[in-house]
Amino acid sequence: MLVEAKAVTKVFETRGVETQALRGVDLEIGPGEFMALAGPSGSGKTTLLNLLGALDRPTTGEIWLDGQNLADLSSTELSELRLHKLGFVFQAYNLIPVFTAAENVEFVLELQGVAAAERRERATALLGEVGLGGLESKHPLEMSGGQQQRVAVARAIASEPRLVLADEPTANLDSATAEKLVALMRELNRERGVTFLFSTHDPLVMEAADRLVRLKDGVVVADERRAG
Repeated sequence: MLVEAKAVTKVFETRGVETQALRGVDLEIGPGEFMALAGPSGSGKTTLLNLLGALDRPTTGEIWLDGQNLADLSSTELSELRLHKLGFVFQAYNLIPVFTAAENVEFVLELQGVAAAERRERATALLGEVGLGGLESKHPLEMSGGQQQRVAVARAIASEPRLVLADEPTANLDSATAEKLVALMRELNRERGVTFLFSTHDPLVMEAADRLVRLKDGVVVADERRAG
């Protein structure tokens, strides 16, 4: 199993008031899945995504990724795990504005210590793969929202991660662009075997997913699997 969440809870405290975002979530994700977390605002899906992505720690319970219990890892070890095993696609793209498209994709490879020539070769190939060939030298602000999100997808898979976590990746896109982005990620899932986990409100993403996990009030209320 690639990911296991066992009896996970998460409590946030603000000005002395506690909010229980997750209430004993159990979830398993196998390699190669293309799945979505859905639910209304406040259901806990982004909180769960952050915990699975080692961006935060649960209040109680365990999260295992690729055979490692995240609770056993130091902050430095968690950073290394995120660098080598996880890719992230954010609603707001989170590209570095002073970097070109190629430099944004290369950045994670530079952190991994990949040599400059290989970084550029891999970034150029990935941008071509996501339909951005010829735009390597463009800066984010010179690109459309859909193009920026494609750069973000290329960056997310550049490190050849075990799992890509995508938080509302279509939220800022028009429907036609969103459809193309989902089709691109589905293609990467099928051809490269990349595991994708989305948090989403978008019916398009829910429909495309092979598995849809529904959250409500911090609890898994449905786990629907369908033919891929």
